[in-house]
Amino acid sequence: MDEAQPETRRGVLFDAAEQELFTLISVTAKSRRTLAARLDERLPPAAVPVLAMILKCQSITQSEICEHLMTDKATLSRLVTRLEELGLVSRQVDEADRRVSNLLPTELAKERWHGWLESWRDSLRERITLWSDDDLDHLVGLLGRLNTDLREL
Repeated sequence: MDEAQPETRRGVLFDAAEQELFTLISVTAKSRRTLAARLDERLPPAAVPVLAMILKCQSITQSEICEHLMTDKATLSRLVTRLEELGLVSRQVDEADRRVSNLLPTELAKERWHGWLESWRDSLRERITLWSDDDLDHLVGLLGRLNTDLREL
């Protein structure tokens, strides 16, 4: 019976970890919807990670986004078109290869994104301000490890 105890505890821990991950996914989806609405009420939430990549890179191709986000070209094309229609992204022909267009964030996208980001960071830091440095360090390590493991799924 003692041999079954560790597995039982392990099973309970796996169940708890899965539940926390499902909660995190739900919270993330809600945040994505909220951010999309804040950027423009007509923006689909699926476009948020696309815009985030464009903002991060400042100039990126659709192929690079497809590869990084692991999405298909047709879906990405529709999202980019929507971002363009809303004035959040522009295209620029690549000087080295005129068949390729680079996606760039507009000033409007930068302005709205950074306004949201500052507010989000302030709220997050307010909630975890009492956490110890060790707790924060542990969280960063675990999230990094989790992201690495999830990329391999």
